[in-house]
Amino acid sequence: MADSVISLVIGRTVDLLHKKSVFLKDVRRQVEGLGNDLEWMRCFLKDAEQREDEDARIRNWVSLIRAAAYDAEDVIEIFASKVEFFTRNKGLITKLTYYPLKIVNLYTIGKEIESLQMRLNDIADRREKYGIRNLEEGMSSRGEEFRRLRRTSPFSEDKDIVGFEEITKFLVAELLKQDKNRRVVSIVGMGGAGKTTLAKKVYNHADLRERFNCRAWLCVSSSYGHKEMLRSIIKQLNAVDNKLLEMLEKMDEQDLERRLYQDLQDKCYLVVLDDVWKEEAWDCLARAFPDVNTSSRLLITSRNRGVPLHADALSIPYDLKTLGQEDSWQLFLRKALGHGDNAWCPLDLEEVGREIARRCDGLPLAITVVGGLLLTKKRLKSEWEKVLNSFNTNLSRSQSGVSAILELSYADLPPNLKFCFLYLGLFPEDYMISVRKFIHMWAAEGIMQKRDAQNLEEIAAYDLEQLFSRNMVQVAEMTVDERIKSCRVHDLLRELAIRKAEDENFFQIHDTRYDKISAKSRYLAVHILPRDTNYFWTSTPPLRSLLFFNVHVDREDISLSFKSFRKLRILDLENVKMPYNLPKEIGKVRLLRYLSLLETSISRLPHSIGCLRYLQTLDIRNLDPVIVSNFIWKLESLRHLYASDIKCNVPLKIEGLKNLQTLLGIRFDHIMHNNMMTLTSLQKLGIVVDDRSEIDKLCMHLSEVGSLKMLHLYRARGRYRWPSVAGLSKLHHVTELKIYGAGLRMLPPDFPPNLSRLSLKYTDLMNDPMPILEKLGQLSFLKMKDAYGGPRLVISRHGFRQLKFLELDLLCDLDEIMVEKAALPQLQCLRIRDCRNLEKLPEELKHISTLDTLELVDMPEEFISRLDADMVSSVPNLRIFDSRISQKKRRLSFYSWRRMEGYA
Repeated sequence: MADSVISLVIGRTVDLLHKKSVFLKDVRRQVEGLGNDLEWMRCFLKDAEQREDEDARIRNWVSLIRAAAYDAEDVIEIFASKVEFFTRNKGLITKLTYYPLKIVNLYTIGKEIESLQMRLNDIADRREKYGIRNLEEGMSSRGEEFRRLRRTSPFSEDKDIVGFEEITKFLVAELLKQDKNRRVVSIVGMGGAGKTTLAKKVYNHADLRERFNCRAWLCVSSSYGHKEMLRSIIKQLNAVDNKLLEMLEKMDEQDLERRLYQDLQDKCYLVVLDDVWKEEAWDCLARAFPDVNTSSRLLITSRNRGVPLHADALSIPYDLKTLGQEDSWQLFLRKALGHGDNAWCPLDLEEVGREIARRCDGLPLAITVVGGLLLTKKRLKSEWEKVLNSFNTNLSRSQSGVSAILELSYADLPPNLKFCFLYLGLFPEDYMISVRKFIHMWAAEGIMQKRDAQNLEEIAAYDLEQLFSRNMVQVAEMTVDERIKSCRVHDLLRELAIRKAEDENFFQIHDTRYDKISAKSRYLAVHILPRDTNYFWTSTPPLRSLLFFNVHVDREDISLSFKSFRKLRILDLENVKMPYNLPKEIGKVRLLRYLSLLETSISRLPHSIGCLRYLQTLDIRNLDPVIVSNFIWKLESLRHLYASDIKCNVPLKIEGLKNLQTLLGIRFDHIMHNNMMTLTSLQKLGIVVDDRSEIDKLCMHLSEVGSLKMLHLYRARGRYRWPSVAGLSKLHHVTELKIYGAGLRMLPPDFPPNLSRLSLKYTDLMNDPMPILEKLGQLSFLKMKDAYGGPRLVISRHGFRQLKFLELDLLCDLDEIMVEKAALPQLQCLRIRDCRNLEKLPEELKHISTLDTLELVDMPEEFISRLDADMVSSVPNLRIFDSRISQKKRRLSFYSWRRMEGYA
């Protein structure tokens, strides 16, 4: 991480210098000098990241530079925020009043910069003292070891393979397809998932040896050499003698490409490109692979999904998932006991053995490494328990295994993605990370390489997508339109992130009751609250992020001393049940950009939050309304405000917030008192209505807000009835509508004309809503949860012409669904959840050719047993699972119907 974080921090410091030039003009010379000093230090860090793992002196030296770089950024940003507060939007008299304070702060920052420059001079002296020089020269021994480990060949095929039989058949069939053009077939997956093992099995398949009269295998790796790759393939295609070797050594790149092209020109060839990291590696080779109607094929393995798509946009990469529980167990037995196909486990070892296999989380490489460890030990329960207790340590120490492979993936990340990956390590093991939440946090960190103020979320989302594409992060939940809803970090990758971060005092994770806060920590995640009642008073660390995970504060003597956290950018108190409201000192944390009070017991926000001019995200969603004073309009950087219900004694002023994109939980009366056209970035609006709300006037009020795409209407808690929901047709820009709350007996008389997504939740519709909804010409997504109390739904002929997803959830009185012929012609996914009285599925479903997925969630066993076999066979993906059991068991019960006995 050496150069990564420092280069990012220096970049942000330069940005700050430009953005705050008006406020920093009096100390510009000092700030520029500080930046130059940091840039000079960076010159000695080009390749320090590899060597700092080997040399403690380098690691300590890099740590000193990093701390100085962070402090430099803090000094500039805190000073700029203070001067901005003194001078911005204030009259002459007020500015004169604050002038002495400005002079004091100028003197203070001057002293702080002098102190930082002295520190940097001392760091420079230590470089010479410790003999740290010429870091950029040579290749570290560890780097060479990594590259050696990744060299692969097709001849050392692993015989202990499980779980790949069906995948192998599929890939072989893809390679044998009748297509005269040169095509690419690809396997993508995280490091250690078994991509190379699978590729070897495919490469050596008898049908492929017979079909392709010319075959070659090339391990590309992250540090490929163009000439060496070309030479390697040519050698495999020709009889190797001294004459050929001498000729190849003399050839330049163009000659080598020409020679390989000629060797392959009239051949039906199969070439495996194993472990391709970058698109540029493919570009180097592509010209040498002729496409001359010989039905030739290339098989690519990669951690980066973008590589095979770049090579052949028409070919869909095969995503290699981790092994299931039973396949993991079978592979474990073969590796740990060496019994091959006749693997069995002594009864006294089975329980601990299965737990070890489970901890490998389906990763073949991890199972292989830990199995190798056990193979050298006595077959005693006590010995296996020792391995289980030191599981992650043993794996990480295996230099020829998991640690080396995963560290290669980490080393290949650009600086901003390294930072992003490490930040994900703060979340607990197996934690389902909300993608939307993480994007807001990442945008608040401001680590993105391109920091366009208008597109922070898009850039943050792109960074996260890059980690997905490189298989450094796993998808946990997808939305029906294939957007990633939540993610998780594989346990072994999380261990890597923690190890890398803690080595540099980058962050701390407190998961015992005896942890102490380090004075050097910048990022702190509290998983368990320590017993120390003075936990937040024992030190004043320069924290930038403070995250709590399911911590219940039940002692009133635990409080956050916000005066000590003036450098804090992110504060996440989600689910922290504090016995008090947020103290007014929160207004002193002027650099705060992200504040989450989601599902806390806080019922009132202090007025001082209005001082948080940099705040981008504020989440105050709670069961009860949250009382606020009229300060929201002051939060000029605010982009997202999440609330269930905001209470204010006066009409809440929000107009003029040009950065605001999300506004949820605001009351009808407050909306009507604001000029909504001034919210030029507003995309998502959630309004709390009561029986006095005039929806028709509301829609007229919102009709000119051209950026508005999503509208949510919630009925206020209490004895309110739904008002007349009329006038929605005025909202031409709205494409998504959600209506929540009991008491709505009838559907609205009209809908937005371009509506594509509709959710109805907890309403009391008594008449079948389908005759109205099926006529919405643009509707592609419909979700109904506890929304209809009738016994029957009827979708008529040609109904729902564009609908792709339909979910029926908790319709307790529903016993019949009728679908007439030619209805739902575009339906791709049907999800039925917890409809306890439903007798059967409609027969017409088997005739909907587009239906790809049918999910049955929390349905009675009697309903499942009555499923028609023809129905089952007509749907490619029929999934049945119970969400009411534990997550561990849920993974076992979520299965494809085709694997069930009787329908295989």
